[in-house]
Amino acid sequence: MKNDKSTVLAIGFLFLFNWACESNKQAETHHHHQPDSSIQTALPGPVAELEKDVLAIHDSLMDRMSEMMQLQEDVSLKLQKAGGQTQERGLQILQQLKETDERMTDWMHHYKGDTLPQLDEKNGVAYLKGQQAKVNKLSQRMRKSMADAQTYLKE
Repeated sequence: MKNDKSTVLAIGFLFLFNWACESNKQAETHHHHQPDSSIQTALPGPVAELEKDVLAIHDSLMDRMSEMMQLQEDVSLKLQKAGGQTQERGLQILQQLKETDERMTDWMHHYKGDTLPQLDEKNGVAYLKGQQAKVNKLSQRMRKSMADAQTYLKE
């Protein structure tokens, strides 16, 4: 009886998850706005160079977003057939991928490149170094979650 209840709960979870993924796909075009790296918002000098570096990292991450979304879909499909530890690991990996996507979106929403011209050089550099640390951490997280997903899919 306990196994039946677990199976029903797992199927229910997968159904809800699949529905959420489909809803996410429909909203995806509105979901990923991005800073326009072709527009220089900072004054020339160290601030502009640092901003260019931050946006280059951002752009490299954006180039991989569709691959990450595909991995989410592939892991979801494998989860529908998985059980036991394979299912548990898949759920963890799927959560990693989703959290990485959410953190990327949060970073983009909170990045304030348009205020850089209002800051003096010292504050502009400090702000951008903080942003650079965040986007570098995102890059590491994305690489790890995608590598974990690719390994899981090969298992």
